[in-house]
Formats: sequence, structure tokens, C-alpha cells
Amino acid sequence: MSTLREKFLAFRVHRHQDSVAYGEIYDMFADRIRRFLAFKLPRNEDADELTGEVFLRGWEYMTSGAVNNLNAFFFRIARNLVADFYRKYKATEELDLASAKDDGKSVSEEIATKIESDELIESLQGIKDEYREVLVMRYLSEMEVGEIASALEKTSNSIRVLLHRAKKALQEKIGKETL
Repeated sequence: MSTLREKFLAFRVHRHQDSVAYGEIYDMFADRIRRFLAFKLPRNEDADELTGEVFLRGWEYMTSGAVNNLNAFFFRIARNLVADFYRKYKATEELDLASAKDDGKSVSEEIATKIESDELIESLQGIKDEYREVLVMRYLSEMEVGEIASALEKTSNSIRVLLHRAKKALQEKIGKETL
């Protein structure tokens, strides 16, 4: 759901080609888009590169047309760029996710966290792409159901059903791996 601030900034970009306003928009969305792309692409460098491309294309569109929902808008661009990436490069490398380091953690805590996150990533890779995508958007990017529906061009009800099925598939996958 777009906030009043996001709508105001989008208006400034559209009407006045305000690069400062677009910088604020970038600050709001860059981390979420980068995280989403990191889950979808084989290397972190690719995610960094496509993050920049998302916002470049966003600028080009926003200066020529109005955008109602920035979150859905940027995620739609990101999804399209991922599809383009795999069409061009046919990447076969494994997904490489960098874990954020917290200086307050001991080495054993970091290792335990890394093992748990690796297991979760492996479980996520074992479910359908569509399921993985809605789980990442909902729980890692903290998008609302309506925003996900807009980004994926589906109805809110179909997204709720997808989320339910995705959670169930992930639970089954995790359950099978622990046995």
C-alpha cells in the first residue's frame, strides 16, 4: 500500500523530474528489491547490477507516466529483468546468498544461523518458483497481499491461495528434510 509520502515523491518525479525525490524513493525500495533479486539470481553481483537497472528503468517510466503503487511497480520491473536475465544467460550456478553479519554474535551463533539459513534456502529452492516468489515478497520484502497481487498481475484472492499453498509446501519440505 502506497503511503502519502510515496505518492507525493512519485508525483514530484513525474511532474518535475525531481531527482532528489527519486533518490528518496530509491532509498525506500533499494534494499527490498536487492534482497528479492538476490533470491532469484545466481550471483550477488548480478543482483547488484539488476538493482541498478530496476531503478534506471523506473526513472525512465516515472518521468513519462504516473505510477500509483511504487512497491508493485519496482517488483514488476525486477521480475521482468530476472526473466530477461535467464533468457540471455541461461545461468546454471547455484544460488549464492550472502548472510548479513552482526558484530554482536559469537562465531558459533553465526555458524548456527548460517546453517539454518542454508537449510531454509535449500528448502525454498525445493518448492515451485511461484511459491518461492510469493513467500519472498510477503515475508522478506514485507509486501501486502494487494501489492503482491499488483506486482504479479493476479487477484488478491489468488495470492492468498498461493501463500497458503506455498507455506504448506515449505512446511512439508522442511518436515521431510528433518526426518
